[in-house]
Amino acid sequence: MTTRWRLSSVTLGVLLTLSAVFIAAGGLGLATSMALIGFIFTPVIFVSGWRSFKSAPTLAFLGVLSVAWLCASHLWSPYERADQAYKLALLIPLFVMGAYIACRLTDEEAGRQAKLLSVLSLLAGGYFLIEALTGGLIGGWIELELEDSNYPAEAIRNAKVTLSRGATAFMMVAGPVALYMWRREGAWRRGLALTLLAMAAFASASFDVEANILALVFGLLAAAATQLASRTALQVILLGAGVWVLGAPLFMGIGLALLPESVEQGLPVSWAWRLEIWKAVLEQIRQAPLIGHGLDSMRVMADPVPYRDIIIDRLPLHAHNAGLHIWMDAGAIGALLCAATLFAGARAVGRAPLNTDQIAGLAYVGGIWLVTVMLGYGVYQEWHHAALALGVFAAFLNRTDAPD
Repeated sequence: MTTRWRLSSVTLGVLLTLSAVFIAAGGLGLATSMALIGFIFTPVIFVSGWRSFKSAPTLAFLGVLSVAWLCASHLWSPYERADQAYKLALLIPLFVMGAYIACRLTDEEAGRQAKLLSVLSLLAGGYFLIEALTGGLIGGWIELELEDSNYPAEAIRNAKVTLSRGATAFMMVAGPVALYMWRREGAWRRGLALTLLAMAAFASASFDVEANILALVFGLLAAAATQLASRTALQVILLGAGVWVLGAPLFMGIGLALLPESVEQGLPVSWAWRLEIWKAVLEQIRQAPLIGHGLDSMRVMADPVPYRDIIIDRLPLHAHNAGLHIWMDAGAIGALLCAATLFAGARAVGRAPLNTDQIAGLAYVGGIWLVTVMLGYGVYQEWHHAALALGVFAAFLNRTDAPD
């Protein structure tokens, strides 16, 4: 190993370590560490990366066009700040390259970084386990002591929001890392793999975010499906996501119209609130169906209403549904471009030199990401994109069997 590559290996290891720390801290800093990985290493793998993109020109072209349209939609948005457009334009390419770097590592280096991620994931999982068992004791203390919060109950509530975000990112990485450990020789390694998955399950069920539970279950089912249908299962997930984005207003409109009022009244407030958000967003989509209202338009469209003895906002910062949010901001054109990108991704997966473990890891990570942006987080949030990139990076490190 040359001195230059040793430095590169150490640099990558340091940035992965920082990523794990950022995950435990709530995930927000993850965008910085993953962007740095992409920025620092892109010059090293630019030529090979360009060749890979040229092997799937339709996917690359549609991906760039989708991001460009989303960014351009800021021009007619009522929200004046262009922060989101800059983030999408600058960070998404870095996240893509950051994930792709794992493909260019030698088997030896991939194994070295996978071992590091294994240790880091177990440490992060242990932290989330402690926080889950203590009700967010550490996070609550940090809120009280460092964030100048004066109310313990409020501090714990804020801590759980932070922990739930970090738990989502942790879940994405835990699956591919657990699969890596499971494939290593030794019963103790398999024990650690099961322990890591148990930690992910515990984290998903804690911190008052039910969407995390659904996401983990779907991710595990998606990974299991690849063991039966290999890359076809991953392609079906991508095709299904594309169909959903394209038809979101129709599907959600029909679903909401057919939902009995008694069922809605029986839902917890957090889920019933989502129904009200989706209804309000559908109303806005009807007003600008072709090009949408522009990027981040919901940030200036508050619609507070009384609901179950409280005041809720029917138009908060995001739609809690990726398909509706894309339609809301970028209209039918944006939805068509994003759906076409997912369709092209499914086609590219059919040709990519992936082994079965990599396919399983990608299905798991993608499944979790899709569920969380369909039910919980905003589809543009950079920390969430970074978590996806890190999960894909971890999936690509698995080199245990021949190409599928």
